[in-house]
This record gives sequence, structure tokens and C-alpha cells, in this order.
Amino acid sequence: MHNVNSIDVVIPSFRLNEEILLGIFDVDHPVGFTINFYVVADNPGLKVPASIVELSEKGLIILVVNQVNLGFAQTRNKGIMMGKGKWLLLLDDDIVPDKHLLTAYADAIAEHRDAIGFAGVTNFPETFNSATRAMELHGLTGHFKAAKTHKKLMWVPTANVMLNRDKMDPALFNESLNKGGEDIEFLVRNVNLFGEQYISVPLASVTHPWWDNGAIQTERQFRYGVGAAQIAATPTISPYTYHDFTNTVETLLLLLLASPFIILNCSLYSFFLICLIFVGAEFLTNATKAIFKTSGFSLGLIINLFWLKNCYEAGYLYESIRSGRWSGFAERIEMGFVKKNPSWFRLNKWKIIKTCLIIIGLLLATIV
Repeated sequence: MHNVNSIDVVIPSFRLNEEILLGIFDVDHPVGFTINFYVVADNPGLKVPASIVELSEKGLIILVVNQVNLGFAQTRNKGIMMGKGKWLLLLDDDIVPDKHLLTAYADAIAEHRDAIGFAGVTNFPETFNSATRAMELHGLTGHFKAAKTHKKLMWVPTANVMLNRDKMDPALFNESLNKGGEDIEFLVRNVNLFGEQYISVPLASVTHPWWDNGAIQTERQFRYGVGAAQIAATPTISPYTYHDFTNTVETLLLLLLASPFIILNCSLYSFFLICLIFVGAEFLTNATKAIFKTSGFSLGLIINLFWLKNCYEAGYLYESIRSGRWSGFAERIEMGFVKKNPSWFRLNKWKIIKTCLIIIGLLLATIV
């Protein structure tokens, strides 16, 4: 039996940042609730700060250091299984919580005592360069803040989300998903299993720093693409996938496969010109989007937006090929998880603009 008035705060950590962790431990504790902190360090070679060791020795937190690096999913599962409270709060190890974070969740619990869980808000600082503006425009931060604009959600990132132990799949996080997306798969699996969605709690907020001090996230975006391709193959997410018109990365692969035919029947110049037309159309579409969304022109923003989008798509394609899952080609995930078996081949204004640019480019190429 789980303690109904107990909140287990689980923090998987690779960094063990003393200042950040002490700030998390120092949040206000709601009256009538027992709060337990579980820190699982997934970096066996890291020296644990003295203040963290002291809190652990006093029994104020539970600290476990993995003997080997286990990864996000397995480390979270380890932390989850350590506690017995009904309510489980998952936090990232680099967030700065609002002082009233736990109080906001406690108020939500009082109002919805049998909810499947609660979606908190993860804010980001103001954008300050072309890379951070591109990340925001690309939608990289959108799901983190979704609880501000939606009353219920199928999932939110595990930077700040509360779960009900009584309404979790006992299998917990899928430990085979090692490139990201394991949070999406687990939370959606819970929703499908219990027929409920996570209730948004806008006042339960934390602030997440920009990754790498606001540097462009090439590796992260590629890894997110790989992770998305991995979860698309799972029974949980597969029903929410569909096939669409090929993106630029996929189109370039098709052109590469067709290159012998193009070169033999036309020329090497023609092959490279066609590739340039598709890449150029992609770039100009991102430029149009950046100008339209910001009402201004920034070459740095356009380049970063172009780069982020294509890094993600390259990661998805790479993983589909690497795993031999050919159905992953031109596959997309309906990330809102509105309904299963979503319709294929969707159009939006950006796809229409890109298609028009490609047609114009090909027509001009025939004239030249």
C-alpha cells in the first residue's frame, strides 16, 4: 500500500551540481505531506559534493551512485523503485524549481486525488542569440511549456512531471530506448493503459537552462531523431505514426540512389543541380518561416533553424536504416497523440511553399 500523502522526488543525475540540487531540496514542503528525495547518480567516476554526502548521512535525502553508467531509463527506474509514496515527481538535475513547486502539486492532488498524474511547466530563459531563438522557433521547447496552454496532456518531458504510482505500467521506462523518447513512450503507455490524461498544473513550474549555454544543439537534435525512430517502432507509439511526403534528407537519399540513372541519362551537373534545388528550397522555406514568425531577417536564425530541422530528420532516417526498419522511411509521429491511425500525406503552408519553390527551381533548370 502506498502512502497517499507522500511525494517521492526522483532526480537522476549525471552532474550532481551542488547548487542546483540544494535548491531543489530547499523548496517549500506542503503541510500534511511527507517529502522524500531520491538522487540516483549515473556517473560512477564523479566526486559527490560534501554537502550532498552530509544530507545523505543525516537521512534527509537518499543518495545512490550507480556502479556503472546505466542511462536515463534504467536510472529513473532505479529511483522510482526506491520509494513507496503514492505520488512520484520526476525532475531533471539541472532545473531551478519555483519555491512553491511542491505546494502547487499538493493543491492539485487535493483536488484530483485519483488522477493519473500532473503535468508541470518547464520554462526556459529568454532567448538571447540566434541558436536559442531557432530552438524556440523550431518547437524544441514547446512540449516543456505545454501545460500553460492545455488543460490535459498525453505527455510532457520528465524535466517536471508528477505520476501516480497506482496508475503506472509496472514495466516502467523502456530500458531499450537509450537515445531519448523513453519519457514519451512511458507516459503515453500509461495514458493508454488507464484511459486518463495528465492534468496540467501551470503553477508547478521550474526553469531549465539553455543547453550548453545556448549553443546550437547538433548532437541533441540528431539523437532526438534517433530516439523518435526508436519509439516509433514500439507497440505504444506505432499506432500514432503515419507516412508523409519525403523531407529533404529522405529526398536526397532517393536522389543518391537514383544518381547512376540521372548521371547516365543527363549529366553529373544535372544531378548536383537537382540536389541543390531541393536543398535550396528547404533553406528558403526555413527563411520564409523565420521572417514570417519574427517579422525580421536574421541569417543566423535562418541557418540554425535549417540545421536543427535537418539534424532531427537525419537522425530519424539514420536509425530507421541502421535498424533495418524500412517502414521508418518517410514516417512521422503525431506528437500530440490526438488519435490513433492519423491520416497520411498532410499539407501545411510550409510544405506548399517548399513544393512551389522546388517546382520553380526545376522549371528554371530546364530553361537554363
